[in-house]
Amino acid sequence: MTDQFEIEQPIVSYADVQQKIMLRHGQDQIDDALRVAIEQEDAAHAAAHAAWLELLPQVQAEIDEAEQYNAANPDEPKEVPTLPLEPVLDMGKRRDCYRVELVDVDLELSTETAHAEVIFDDDNLIAYHHPATEAHSNEHIALVKRLRFKESRNAALATQTVEVEGMRFDADELSQQRMARTLLILDETESVDWVLSDNSVAKVNKVQLKAACKLAVSQQTALWIPNSSSL
Repeated sequence: MTDQFEIEQPIVSYADVQQKIMLRHGQDQIDDALRVAIEQEDAAHAAAHAAWLELLPQVQAEIDEAEQYNAANPDEPKEVPTLPLEPVLDMGKRRDCYRVELVDVDLELSTETAHAEVIFDDDNLIAYHHPATEAHSNEHIALVKRLRFKESRNAALATQTVEVEGMRFDADELSQQRMARTLLILDETESVDWVLSDNSVAKVNKVQLKAACKLAVSQQTALWIPNSSSL
């Protein structure tokens, strides 16, 4: 009969976890290894803390005995023991292995001055990195919002289209000008070849082109007026 031996599980250290991070292992593998290392550290700390609690009364008794002796024998004092330090869990190496997440902050619109900081979520093993921020004035924030609105408006205008009777027309400002010029010279019953937004060519009459131009102008007007959330 073969003797049975209990096989001890290998110990996972924080250095092992760091190696997995450097070797770009999957986040799930890193998290699993980190949880094993944490469980081992927590167990070791719990054992050390229990041993410390058990040792305290013994050392305190030795302290009391030495102090009583020294009080009675001031010329031949004994060395007084000191209480052992309580075991403290050092979170540093553990937190160095956390997944890093950069907190998204709009630095141009910040209203408070704050130093860069890292906030640790020990339950989910995440280190949230917060950037330094500056307290901007209301005037600065209003200006930034206005500039951003103009940029987004121009980008939207450059790509806008309108649809008339199944035909999709480019509706940017240059296309509107082309429509307006063509409408001036186009007879009521005349049609013109027009390049649509998908680069296909269609026969377009004056009524259709006028409808497309009016829709484009109306759409541009709506883009030009900011809503309260954009400013």
